[in-house]
Amino acid sequence: MSEKSMATIEKLKGREDYASWKFAVQAYLEHEELWDCVAPIEGVSVDSKKDVKARSKLILLVDPMNYIHIQEAKSAKEVWTNLGKAFDDSGLTRRVGLLRELITTSLENCTSIEDYVNKIMTSAHKLRNIGFEHFQQLLTVILVGLSTQGRRCT
Repeated sequence: MSEKSMATIEKLKGREDYASWKFAVQAYLEHEELWDCVAPIEGVSVDSKKDVKARSKLILLVDPMNYIHIQEAKSAKEVWTNLGKAFDDSGLTRRVGLLRELITTSLENCTSIEDYVNKIMTSAHKLRNIGFEHFQQLLTVILVGLSTQGRRCT
């Protein structure tokens, strides 16, 4: 993956996009053979040149407004850890908020069925990213919402 490819990963803005950003950046660093700088193997020292490279790439993938969380970090692992502390929100409050967003999404508030399904799937994806794995229930919500709205249209 070249520097050009790195540009396809959107910069981390905050809590809302942290889970998908983390997934993409981990894959990117693994591809670049730099992941061991973030998650070093116990007993194996991290190559300092690789660590500088990994740290730099991480910083370049963060929106400048978030530099406050990482500007003192001396290693890629420290950058990664600091970002996790700042943005990884998988607690009960986050789950409840996402479930509320999911349940209150209705077809009448959307521009089309595709828009409705996209909103439902986005919420489901966010829930999955924080460890919520009740996809059967999410599918039920989608189908109930569509069938309820369908009755109003006829």
